[in-house]
Amino acid sequence: MDLTLFPLFASLVTALVLEAMPFLALGALISALVEVFAPLDLVERRMPKSPAAQILLGLTAGMILPTCECGSVPIVRRFLQKGVPARAAITYMLAAPVVNPVVLAATWAAFKGDWTMIAYRVFLVVIPAVAVGLVLGRAAPTELLRFSLAKGPQALTPLEAQCTSGCDCGCDHGVGPGRNRLFSVLSIAAGEFLETGAFLVLGACAASLFKVLTPASAVNLFAQNLPLAVAALMLLAIALTVCSEADAFVAASFTAFPDAAKAAFTAIGPMVDLKLIALYLLVFRKRVAGAIILVPTVMIYILAVSLGLFGGRP
Repeated sequence: MDLTLFPLFASLVTALVLEAMPFLALGALISALVEVFAPLDLVERRMPKSPAAQILLGLTAGMILPTCECGSVPIVRRFLQKGVPARAAITYMLAAPVVNPVVLAATWAAFKGDWTMIAYRVFLVVIPAVAVGLVLGRAAPTELLRFSLAKGPQALTPLEAQCTSGCDCGCDHGVGPGRNRLFSVLSIAAGEFLETGAFLVLGACAASLFKVLTPASAVNLFAQNLPLAVAALMLLAIALTVCSEADAFVAASFTAFPDAAKAAFTAIGPMVDLKLIALYLLVFRKRVAGAIILVPTVMIYILAVSLGLFGGRP
């Protein structure tokens, strides 16, 4: 990189990180409070019998049990082992990282109060989440999970076995009455903040490098072609693995791209990115993981292009 461009690069990274950090910290704190104080069977106790109601519960449970995208996967694995219907569990896993107050507030701030962008993001997440929930809704846990229920609900996957106290994976870490819960909340929140903050910095650096180094002609080639613009930002979101509390700030920095492409960036990342692909393949059977990866990817692309063509926004 030309050293004369470094001040611009540094200022862009700093602006992105400082703007997103408060929402990242708030999200980490709420996630830690849920981990320590919310009972795991909170959703299970309120489980309705109707399939439509189960889907609706899965969508709204993110407001009660907000969690980051990587934390939702092991939580849903335990929900399935405890008998929570797949319709509710899978829908929750895919929608919760976006359909929660912290992420919606971050999206509002990133796009300067543009409610249309919030609606676009929710729409692009809710429709695929419901579709996957319906497709996998009738499957038993043994048909979904790689690890047999015979091991019991407390059995750990290889991924969970590597967890240590203070991680944000959603695993139990022995937080009991004998342990200081305030310390547990602060420890878990700090661990999640540091881990997700690293992804935020990486995403901010990548986005800033893209803006500084990419020739205007190349940007225009993608930005002025809606299908290419949507595909490019979706691939970038999958590769960057920025957490859902901060990805809207990265998306908003791509000012030359159409709104539909930026919305697709904020939708695909919390549902399918490199770290989530690894988690899906560890926790779910291959065909199930394939459906969870491919269905949202294809649907978000088609829906985003449709929004760009018919949504009335440039």
